[in-house]
Amino acid sequence: MREPYAWEIIMGDKTIEYRTWLPGKVSTFLLVSTATPSVTDFGWGLPNGYALAIIKIDAVSDNKSHGSYSWHVSVENLVKPFPVKGRLHFYQVDDAKIETLPHLLDSLMVYREDKGSKKNGNFVEQYVNPLLKIGYGQMPKKYQKIIQRTGDWHVAAETWYKSRNSGTH
Repeated sequence: MREPYAWEIIMGDKTIEYRTWLPGKVSTFLLVSTATPSVTDFGWGLPNGYALAIIKIDAVSDNKSHGSYSWHVSVENLVKPFPVKGRLHFYQVDDAKIETLPHLLDSLMVYREDKGSKKNGNFVEQYVNPLLKIGYGQMPKKYQKIIQRTGDWHVAAETWYKSRNSGTH
C-alpha cells in the first residue's frame, strides 16, 4: 500500500481500504508500504518498502457504485519494521522476519487521541521515530534540505505539492 495511506490505517484515520478484489479467506494481513509513495499525496518521510503492522479485515462490503469492495480494517498489532519487496495482492513473507510489538498498542491508542501525551512515549520512541528516520533517509535530497533548513516537514510537503501541481517535482 502506498504511503501515506499505510500510515493513515495505522493512525486509524483510514478505516476502509478499497480494492477491486475480495480477500477470500484472509482475515489478517501484513501491511507493507510500497517502494514508492503516492503521486497524489505527500508520502515522503514515511518508510517505503517496509512491513509496518498486522491488519485485521473486520468486514468486507460490495461498493457497486465505485466498482470495488470496501475492506473495513483495523490494526491488530504493530510489527518491528523491516524491508519487504512488495507484490500485488497477498503474498508470503517469512514469519521469522515478523516481530510483533503488542506492548505498543496501548500507547498507539493514546497517540491517536493525543499526540502530545506523555503516555504515548513508547510508541513514539520505539515505533514512530525509527520509521521517520527510515523515511527521511529515503526522501529526495531536495526535501531533506528543506527540512534541514526550516526544521518543518510541512514546508517540504507544501513545496512538493506546489512542484507537483506545476510539473517540476
